[in-house]
Amino acid sequence: MSHVLSKNSYGKSHVRLSKVIRHGDRHDLMEFSANIELEGDFAESYIKGDNSRIVATDTMKNTVYALAANHKLDSIESFAQSLVEHFLQKYSHVAAVTVSIQQDRWLRIDNNHPHAFVSGGDEKRICKMTRRRAGTATQRTGGIDGLIVVKTTNSAFTGFLRDQFTTLPETSDRIFGTSVRAEWIYTPGPHDFNGIYDRARSIIIDVFAKHKSMAVQETEYEMGKAVLDACPEIEEISITLPNQHRIPINMQPLGLENKNEIFVPQDEPFGLIKATVRRG
Repeated sequence: MSHVLSKNSYGKSHVRLSKVIRHGDRHDLMEFSANIELEGDFAESYIKGDNSRIVATDTMKNTVYALAANHKLDSIESFAQSLVEHFLQKYSHVAAVTVSIQQDRWLRIDNNHPHAFVSGGDEKRICKMTRRRAGTATQRTGGIDGLIVVKTTNSAFTGFLRDQFTTLPETSDRIFGTSVRAEWIYTPGPHDFNGIYDRARSIIIDVFAKHKSMAVQETEYEMGKAVLDACPEIEEISITLPNQHRIPINMQPLGLENKNEIFVPQDEPFGLIKATVRRG
């Protein structure tokens, strides 16, 4: 029986880095985790154990540190692009590079504390850059993950299909909680990545807060439309909204009435709603 190595790639994952960016009497803090993946002429390592063309993953890790030292780190997108270009220029046998970055959210405490920060929780800013050597443009995405939001009214879920296994009651007034993941594809050309990110994040939050939701699906679509309308630099956006349920407690066994006030948070199982909106 014959065998063929049909595809391969390898890299370094979760390269953690913190950088203090010093501006005189004020500091910025950049903290992220980077993943690097290489494709190319590495077959001999898989087939014969010949590592003469292998870029060590430890070298990839050190490259992140070295490039970060000389990069202004104005955005994770620009840094990811620098990493992609470095590996393509340095190693002629590398055919494609993919760099993904997750940035932690650190907020300045206030103007009276120019060197002190408070965590933004589990929320991450994300990006992914892929470029193939064969003359193709870099595929560039940005986004946000773990943006936790909740509102206590203006959400309903009625008129859904019912069968012999349906027990869920309809409701015209429920708590709507979710953890937003949004990933968008940039149009070609130079962009203000930070400005686009700030605009898209603000719009997603604003639509969530103001939209009278008849379904999570509807809110998701409205978010996507609003981002595309406000951000011409984005050609497509994919949004994932998992339901973070708050279930009303039956207070009658306790001799009390639940006036739509007492709930129990439920982590799982949860509904998972996804949508991609692109320009028509």
